Amino acid sequence: MVEHLTTRRRLARAATAAGLGLAAAAIALPIPLVHFVLVPGSLLFGGVLGAMRLSQREIFRTAEGPCPFCGTQQRLGLAGKSFRLPRRAHCTSCGRELDLEETQ
Repeated sequence: MVEHLTTRRRLARAATAAGLGLAAAAIALPIPLVHFVLVPGSLLFGGVLGAMRLSQREIFRTAEGPCPFCGTQQRLGLAGKSFRLPRRAHCTSCGRELDLEETQ
């Protein structure tokens, strides 16, 4: 199942990611020497992750179905990832690579 994100939802996801980066920077600020690397790194990481989440218009909510090789019914670990097809996943039972493509 694919979820289409509204602008408000995208902004909330981006603000959450940026806020986590800001919180990590605030925690690392009083630590001597470590704060020289961790504070800018946390701010940069939070900003980049926030920008990535802001650009995602569609995400996978769930992905499930049978493996074409072994027939095992399973949920693929794609929840929350950006919706881009084709995508590769692996069967949890037989370990074979699965190619997910859009069907007409």
